[in-house]
Amino acid sequence: MAAVRFELDPDRSEVSIAGSSSVHPINARASGLEGWLDLSMTRSGVAATPSATGSVRIAVERLSSGNPLIDVETRRRMDAGRFPEIVGTVTGSRRLAPDRLGLAGDIALRGEVQPVTGELAITLDGDELHLAGEQVFDVRAWGLKPPRIGLLRVHPEVTVHLEA
Repeated sequence: MAAVRFELDPDRSEVSIAGSSSVHPINARASGLEGWLDLSMTRSGVAATPSATGSVRIAVERLSSGNPLIDVETRRRMDAGRFPEIVGTVTGSRRLAPDRLGLAGDIALRGEVQPVTGELAITLDGDELHLAGEQVFDVRAWGLKPPRIGLLRVHPEVTVHLEA
């Protein structure tokens, strides 16, 4: 079965990031996720051998916590002037269930590229593909050093949730 290209709709796609510190939670959101996914599908869901490839990107400036001080510091630490986007690339896949896909790929952040794996829930509604996934990452893998100011310590693990 041939793969079908599904384009992400920036108007209905979103990424949210949940982190924590020794004092309070830190949450950020960004809409406008762009990209595509080539995926082999059947009427009942993901094909037995899905052969998925794809790319997804989000502008760092679109990340917003609702706190301007946190947002400015996040952009500074991510060196958004030199590296304005976070880019994910799908390089491999396997079917986990008719509506679940295991993925392998890379995430480029701050000029650092790290291999990652994860899962996506897949829903096909007519010609529209809906994706949802969540993964925990340690930002130190991309060379980010979480801030520590006095008693405030930001933890390096973040949970990233994607809806597209």
